[in-house]
Amino acid sequence: MSNVFVSKELLESDILSVTIKNHNKRNALSDSIKLELEKIALELRDKTEIKAVILSGEEGNFCSGNDIKEKNAFGDGLDLEIARQKNRLGLRMCDAWTNIPQITVASIEGACIGGGVSLALACDFRFCGPESYFYVPEIELGFTYAWGTIPKLVSLVGPSKAKLMTIACKKINAKSLIDWGLCEKISDTPLNASKEFLKNIVLKPLVAQQMIKESINRLTNINQISILEQDQVLLTRKFKE
Repeated sequence: MSNVFVSKELLESDILSVTIKNHNKRNALSDSIKLELEKIALELRDKTEIKAVILSGEEGNFCSGNDIKEKNAFGDGLDLEIARQKNRLGLRMCDAWTNIPQITVASIEGACIGGGVSLALACDFRFCGPESYFYVPEIELGFTYAWGTIPKLVSLVGPSKAKLMTIACKKINAKSLIDWGLCEKISDTPLNASKEFLKNIVLKPLVAQQMIKESINRLTNINQISILEQDQVLLTRKFKE
Protein backbone atom coordinates (compact mmCIF):
# COMPACT_ATOMS: atom_id res chain seq x y z
CA MET A 1 0.00 0.00 0.00
CA SER A 2 1.30 3.45 -0.91
CA ASN A 3 2.40 5.78 1.86
CA VAL A 4 1.31 8.81 -0.18
CA PHE A 5 -1.97 9.99 1.33
CA VAL A 6 -2.19 13.44 -0.29
CA SER A 7 -1.10 14.18 -3.85
CA LYS A 8 -0.66 17.40 -5.82
CA GLU A 9 -1.01 17.90 -9.57
CA LEU A 10 -0.80 21.06 -11.65
CA LEU A 11 -3.89 21.03 -13.91
CA GLU A 12 -3.09 24.35 -15.55
CA SER A 13 -0.13 26.67 -15.09
CA ASP A 14 -2.01 28.40 -12.23
CA ILE A 15 -4.55 25.80 -11.02
CA LEU A 16 -3.44 23.13 -8.55
CA SER A 17 -5.31 19.89 -7.80
CA VAL A 18 -4.89 18.37 -4.32
CA THR A 19 -6.25 14.84 -3.76
CA ILE A 20 -6.82 12.93 -0.51
CA LYS A 21 -5.65 9.35 -1.12
CA ASN A 22 -7.00 6.98 1.53
CA HIS A 23 -9.72 5.20 -0.44
CA ASN A 24 -9.67 2.04 1.72
CA LYS A 25 -11.26 4.20 4.43
CA ARG A 26 -13.25 6.38 2.01
CA ASN A 27 -10.51 9.00 2.39
CA ALA A 28 -10.82 9.31 6.17
CA LEU A 29 -8.62 11.95 7.79
CA SER A 30 -5.82 10.40 9.82
CA ASP A 31 -3.58 12.72 11.83
CA SER A 32 -0.89 12.43 9.14
CA ILE A 33 -3.36 13.48 6.44
CA LYS A 34 -4.55 16.45 8.50
CA LEU A 35 -0.96 17.56 9.00
CA GLU A 36 -0.15 17.16 5.31
CA LEU A 37 -3.24 19.10 4.22
CA GLU A 38 -2.38 21.85 6.70
CA LYS A 39 1.20 21.94 5.41
CA ILE A 40 0.06 22.21 1.78
CA ALA A 41 -2.34 25.05 2.62
CA LEU A 42 0.31 26.99 4.55
CA GLU A 43 2.84 26.55 1.73
CA LEU A 44 0.30 27.82 -0.81
CA ARG A 45 0.23 31.20 0.95
CA ASP A 46 3.65 31.88 -0.55
CA LYS A 47 2.95 30.32 -3.97
CA THR A 48 1.87 33.45 -5.85
CA GLU A 49 2.06 31.61 -9.16
CA ILE A 50 -0.83 29.37 -8.03
CA LYS A 51 -4.12 31.27 -8.31
CA ALA A 52 -6.68 28.54 -7.56
CA VAL A 53 -6.86 25.11 -5.93
CA ILE A 54 -9.20 22.13 -6.30
CA LEU A 55 -9.50 19.73 -3.37
CA SER A 56 -10.91 16.24 -3.99
CA GLY A 57 -10.81 12.64 -2.77
CA GLU A 58 -9.76 9.60 -4.76
CA GLU A 59 -11.89 6.77 -6.13
CA GLY A 60 -15.44 8.02 -5.80
CA ASN A 61 -15.60 9.61 -2.33
CA PHE A 62 -14.60 13.03 -1.04
CA CYS A 63 -13.92 12.26 2.62
CA SER A 64 -15.53 10.13 5.34
CA GLY A 65 -14.35 12.47 8.09
CA ASN A 66 -12.07 12.05 11.05
CA ASP A 67 -10.45 8.62 11.27
CA ILE A 68 -12.08 7.56 14.55
CA LYS A 69 -10.42 4.13 14.39
CA GLU A 70 -6.94 5.60 14.50
CA LYS A 71 -4.98 4.97 17.69
CA ASN A 72 -5.75 7.54 20.42
CA ALA A 73 -8.52 9.08 18.32
CA PHE A 74 -9.95 12.15 20.12
CA GLY A 75 -7.01 11.99 22.51
CA ASP A 76 -8.33 8.93 24.34
CA GLY A 77 -5.64 7.55 26.67
CA LEU A 78 -3.38 10.59 26.32
CA ASP A 79 -2.37 13.23 28.83
CA LEU A 80 -4.68 16.26 28.72
CA GLU A 81 -2.05 18.60 27.21
CA ILE A 82 -1.25 16.18 24.38
CA ALA A 83 -4.93 15.34 23.87
CA ARG A 84 -5.83 19.02 23.44
CA GLN A 85 -3.18 19.47 20.77
CA LYS A 86 -4.25 16.29 18.98
CA ASN A 87 -7.88 17.39 18.99
CA ARG A 88 -6.95 20.71 17.39
CA LEU A 89 -5.35 19.16 14.31
CA GLY A 90 -8.64 19.16 12.38
CA LEU A 91 -9.37 22.77 13.32
CA ARG A 92 -5.85 23.81 12.32
CA MET A 93 -6.26 22.06 8.97
CA CYS A 94 -9.62 23.72 8.27
CA ASP A 95 -8.35 27.15 9.35
CA ALA A 96 -5.39 26.79 7.01
CA TRP A 97 -7.67 25.94 4.07
CA THR A 98 -10.11 28.72 4.94
CA ASN A 99 -7.39 31.36 4.97
CA ILE A 100 -5.17 30.57 1.99
CA PRO A 101 -5.28 33.45 -0.53
CA GLN A 102 -6.10 31.26 -3.55
CA ILE A 103 -9.69 30.65 -4.60
CA THR A 104 -10.56 27.08 -3.59
CA VAL A 105 -13.13 24.58 -4.83
CA ALA A 106 -14.04 21.28 -3.19
CA SER A 107 -14.78 18.70 -5.90
CA ILE A 108 -17.09 16.25 -4.15
CA GLU A 109 -18.12 12.76 -5.17
CA GLY A 110 -19.85 10.20 -2.97
CA ALA A 111 -19.48 10.49 0.78
CA CYS A 112 -18.75 13.80 2.48
CA ILE A 113 -19.10 13.02 6.18
CA GLY A 114 -18.36 14.84 9.45
CA GLY A 115 -14.87 16.31 9.17
CA GLY A 116 -15.18 15.94 5.39
CA VAL A 117 -18.05 18.45 5.52
CA SER A 118 -15.82 20.70 7.63
CA LEU A 119 -13.09 20.52 5.01
CA ALA A 120 -15.51 21.10 2.14
CA LEU A 121 -16.92 24.20 3.87
CA ALA A 122 -13.38 25.49 4.41
CA CYS A 123 -13.22 25.88 0.62
CA ASP A 124 -14.76 28.86 -1.18
CA PHE A 125 -16.99 26.81 -3.50
CA ARG A 126 -18.26 23.25 -3.86
CA PHE A 127 -19.01 21.26 -7.04
CA CYS A 128 -20.73 17.91 -6.47
CA GLY A 129 -21.42 14.67 -8.29
CA PRO A 130 -25.03 13.40 -8.59
CA GLU A 131 -24.47 10.67 -5.97
CA SER A 132 -22.71 12.91 -3.46
CA TYR A 133 -24.15 13.62 -0.01
CA PHE A 134 -23.33 15.47 3.22
CA TYR A 135 -23.81 13.70 6.55
CA VAL A 136 -22.86 14.89 10.04
CA PRO A 137 -23.19 11.92 12.46
CA GLU A 138 -21.19 13.32 15.39
CA ILE A 139 -24.14 13.42 17.82
CA GLU A 140 -24.97 9.81 16.99
CA LEU A 141 -21.38 8.95 17.92
CA GLY A 142 -21.71 10.78 21.24
CA PHE A 143 -19.75 14.00 20.79
CA THR A 144 -20.17 17.57 19.59
CA TYR A 145 -19.45 18.88 16.09
CA ALA A 146 -16.34 21.03 15.96
CA TRP A 147 -13.49 22.08 13.62
CA GLY A 148 -15.06 25.55 13.27
CA THR A 149 -17.84 24.22 11.06
CA ILE A 150 -21.08 25.26 12.76
CA PRO A 151 -20.69 29.04 12.19
CA LYS A 152 -19.89 28.42 8.51
CA LEU A 153 -22.84 26.09 8.19
CA VAL A 154 -25.23 28.58 9.83
CA SER A 155 -24.01 31.36 7.55
CA LEU A 156 -24.72 29.21 4.48
CA VAL A 157 -28.02 27.49 5.34
CA GLY A 158 -29.40 29.29 8.41
CA PRO A 159 -30.02 28.00 11.95
CA SER A 160 -32.89 25.58 11.27
CA LYS A 161 -31.22 23.68 8.44
CA ALA A 162 -27.93 23.68 10.36
CA LYS A 163 -29.76 22.01 13.26
CA LEU A 164 -31.31 19.46 10.90
CA MET A 165 -27.83 18.49 9.74
CA THR A 166 -26.04 18.53 13.10
CA ILE A 167 -28.73 17.63 15.67
CA ALA A 168 -31.14 15.49 13.63
CA CYS A 169 -28.19 14.10 11.62
CA LYS A 170 -30.17 14.46 8.39
CA LYS A 171 -28.30 13.15 5.35
CA ILE A 172 -28.35 15.79 2.57
CA ASN A 173 -28.42 14.47 -1.00
CA ALA A 174 -27.13 16.24 -4.09
CA LYS A 175 -30.43 17.94 -4.97
CA SER A 176 -30.78 19.33 -1.45
CA LEU A 177 -27.14 20.45 -1.48
CA ILE A 178 -28.06 22.72 -4.42
CA ASP A 179 -31.37 23.82 -2.89
CA TRP A 180 -29.75 24.65 0.45
CA GLY A 181 -26.88 26.61 -1.10
CA LEU A 182 -24.18 24.16 -0.02
CA CYS A 183 -23.13 23.42 -3.59
CA GLU A 184 -22.73 25.59 -6.69
CA LYS A 185 -23.30 22.90 -9.33
CA ILE A 186 -24.08 19.21 -9.77
CA SER A 187 -21.97 17.56 -12.47
CA ASP A 188 -21.20 14.01 -13.59
CA THR A 189 -17.57 15.13 -13.58
CA PRO A 190 -17.22 17.62 -10.71
CA LEU A 191 -13.44 17.82 -11.08
CA ASN A 192 -13.76 18.96 -14.70
CA ALA A 193 -16.57 21.34 -13.78
CA SER A 194 -14.40 22.81 -11.01
CA LYS A 195 -11.52 23.26 -13.43
CA GLU A 196 -13.69 25.01 -16.04
CA PHE A 197 -15.15 27.30 -13.37
CA LEU A 198 -11.70 28.28 -12.10
CA LYS A 199 -10.28 28.87 -15.59
CA ASN A 200 -12.61 31.90 -15.74
CA ILE A 201 -11.98 32.96 -12.14
CA VAL A 202 -8.18 33.12 -12.52
CA LEU A 203 -8.53 35.61 -15.38
CA LYS A 204 -9.94 38.21 -13.00
CA PRO A 205 -7.69 40.65 -11.05
CA LEU A 206 -5.90 38.52 -8.45
CA VAL A 207 -5.25 41.03 -5.67
CA ALA A 208 -8.83 42.29 -5.72
CA GLN A 209 -10.07 38.71 -5.37
CA GLN A 210 -7.77 38.08 -2.42
CA MET A 211 -8.81 41.29 -0.67
CA ILE A 212 -12.50 40.44 -0.97
CA LYS A 213 -11.90 36.88 0.26
CA GLU A 214 -10.00 38.24 3.27
CA SER A 215 -12.81 40.71 4.02
CA ILE A 216 -15.45 37.97 3.96
CA ASN A 217 -13.29 35.73 6.16
CA ARG A 218 -12.86 38.55 8.69
CA LEU A 219 -16.63 38.92 8.94
CA THR A 220 -16.95 35.22 9.75
CA ASN A 221 -13.85 34.92 11.96
CA ILE A 222 -14.84 32.47 14.68
CA ASN A 223 -11.45 31.04 15.60
CA GLN A 224 -11.68 31.64 19.36
CA ILE A 225 -15.10 29.99 19.57
CA SER A 226 -13.78 27.10 17.50
CA ILE A 227 -10.89 26.49 19.89
CA LEU A 228 -13.38 26.22 22.76
CA GLU A 229 -15.40 23.70 20.71
CA GLN A 230 -12.34 21.45 20.50
CA ASP A 231 -12.15 21.29 24.28
CA GLN A 232 -15.85 20.40 24.33
CA VAL A 233 -15.00 17.35 22.21
CA LEU A 234 -12.70 16.16 25.00
CA LEU A 235 -15.44 16.69 27.58
CA THR A 236 -18.07 14.76 25.64
CA ARG A 237 -15.62 11.89 25.15
CA LYS A 238 -14.59 11.87 28.83
CA PHE A 239 -18.08 12.10 30.30
CA LYS A 240 -20.31 10.08 27.99
CA GLU A 241 -24.03 10.17 28.65
